[in-house]
Order: sequence, then C-alpha cells, then structure tokens
Amino acid sequence: MMYCLGVQDDGRPDGVSHEELTETIYTVQRMARQLGCDVVVLRVARGSRGVGYNMAEVLVRRKLSDFLDLRVCVVGNEDAGKSTLMGHLLYLKGHVDKRQMRKYEQESKNAGKGSFMYAWVLDEHEEERSRGVTVDVATNHFETEHRAVTLLDAPGHRDFIPNMIMGAAQADVAVLVVEATVGEFEGGFSDNGQTKEHAILARSLGVSQIIVAVNKMDAVGWSKKRYDEIVERITDFLENNAGFQRQNVWPVPVSGLSGENIVKRSEMALKSWYDASGADGDQQAPTLMELID
Repeated sequence: MMYCLGVQDDGRPDGVSHEELTETIYTVQRMARQLGCDVVVLRVARGSRGVGYNMAEVLVRRKLSDFLDLRVCVVGNEDAGKSTLMGHLLYLKGHVDKRQMRKYEQESKNAGKGSFMYAWVLDEHEEERSRGVTVDVATNHFETEHRAVTLLDAPGHRDFIPNMIMGAAQADVAVLVVEATVGEFEGGFSDNGQTKEHAILARSLGVSQIIVAVNKMDAVGWSKKRYDEIVERITDFLENNAGFQRQNVWPVPVSGLSGENIVKRSEMALKSWYDASGADGDQQAPTLMELID
C-alpha cells in the first residue's frame, strides 16, 4: 500500500534553513510511523521558499501481506500508567525518534510533570496534558515479528467511559493495566475504581483474550510476592466475574517508566524469579511485546 505524504530531493530548498528542513523530515517520518508505514522515498524539491511549499512527495508503504492484523485496546483505572506504558513501547519500537522524545521530556518537566514524558507520546491534546488524563482514544500502529498492531489507548477516567467503550468495541484483544503499588491497585480494583468495570465492558464488547500488565513493579522492588498477590486477585475476578477463560488471561510484570520487560528485561530483581516462570518451567517467560505477538 502506498501513501503520498510529501517532501523533497537531495539538497536544501532555497530560503529554508537546515533546522526547518530537519524538522520537516522528522514530521513526515512521524506521520509515516503513525500510519504504520516504512519510509521508502524521502525527497525535497528545490527552488521554492518555505518548507510548507516544499512538500512534494514521500512514498511510504506498509507490508500488509507479511503480517496478521491485530487491534489491541489498552484499558484500566485512571493513573494506572497506560499511556506511559504504551508511549514507552512506541519509543522502544522506534516509532518516536530521540529528538522528539527529548522535546517531550523537556516540555513535561517545564509543566511540572516530568514523569509524563512517555504519556505525551499518546496524550497530544492540551486538555489531556494539563489534566494528566487521557480523554480520547489515541490510535497508533506498530509491528511485532508476526503482527501489524493497531494500538487503541483508551481513557481510564470515569468521565470518559463512552470513549473507552468506543475503543474496546474495535479491539480483538485487550491489555488491562493495573498498578502494583500498595493502595493504588486496591483503589483501582475497588467498586469505586475502573479496573473491574473496564474488564467487564471489554468482555461484553466481544474481547475474549486479555493481557494483564502489572505496571509500576519497580516501585515495589519487583516483589514476586506482590505480583503473585495481584495476579491471583485479578485472574480470579476475570474468570469468575468478567467471563474470561483462565487460559485466555496472560499476566506480565512491567514498568512503563523504566521500560523494563516491555521489549526486553535486564533488571536482576525481576529476572531472578520471572525468567524461570515460563511454560513447564523450561521456557523463558515473555515480555509484554512477546505476549502481544
């Protein structure tokens, strides 16, 4: 599949600074990545003034025939770290360049929300950034080894349940993000939280497979005891109250902020007990990315 997005030749157009040209190229690359495409040709026309008028033609493609499509909706309680987790995933997959990530980092620090830098990859609207909550369903694309994934990041705040429903209704599978920190998991899992409601809504909308991402595990020292406690409670609820079959529930410990166990893991406090917890005890346990694949 081809898309026309715009840009240039090998030289710099007249009257356009190197910085302007670089920013334009980064913009086009981001557009391509959001479409789930690879940049095939990137050219800038000479002779005209102003980058806005130099958008000629960029051909991008997505190798649809090589992948199975999968629509993944990310759900869970407000402040569970859904956007941070998925924003960091997109960064680790190369869908956000380092230059743009540094920009998010600086802007979030200036706003007094330094820990939101990865969330801002998905939360682009001013209302979302100022309030620190997702409002609309953010859609992005990435590829695993076998799948072309459409990522639907749903809002967790109860005020935006209709938007969450809209996202879950499009999904094949869900990632339910819960917090490992003491008090925060219990708050989200209570009747006043959104964890249970999101799980029930996802199942009622046809989602039958769910990954439980136990987030912020770094905040509890990668405690196996805490992880097992949360997995037991959430799995029991998903099976007995939400209608999921146990074999279709896959838990995974992660840290959205540090990036641990999203694509790979290196934290010894996690590896010491998680590496040997795969099937039959002889298969290495999966990362979040491997579970999605």
